[in-house]
Amino acid sequence: MTSSLGHMDPLSTGELQVWQACKTLGHEVTRRVGAELTAVTGLSGSEYGLLSRLEELGGGRLGQQALADAMGWAKSRMSHQLTRMAARGIVRREKGPAGVIVVLTADGRELLARARPVHAAAVREHLIDRLGEAERAMLVRIAGRLAGEAEPAG
Repeated sequence: MTSSLGHMDPLSTGELQVWQACKTLGHEVTRRVGAELTAVTGLSGSEYGLLSRLEELGGGRLGQQALADAMGWAKSRMSHQLTRMAARGIVRREKGPAGVIVVLTADGRELLARARPVHAAAVREHLIDRLGEAERAMLVRIAGRLAGEAEPAG
């Protein structure tokens, strides 16, 4: 089997360490932050992310497909997640002219407001405070490069 990605040799020990570090960083920090959010607020990390995006992108009101696109989620995942959250009264769905509109309820706004400082403290504890200023800047540059963004000049 050929690949447009280059050679097909197994990863070297050093390459495997880089891959494992990348997976660990993404998984472990997200898991730890999510666990603290859930313990204190009852929100999962995914629910917090959804509520945050809903408020940030739409002021608390956004098309379901636009929200799914912003989250990088499939339509079915978004639909199932919203069904669970609507049952808890933190979002509701409304019919719009171009599809379903997701609305952040008053209870959802209150829960998001309580969750924000918990999220911030957990991110600081499990990521920010464990890195020096230069390491944080380097991490941002590396993540940007890997995500395909241009590096800032200077």
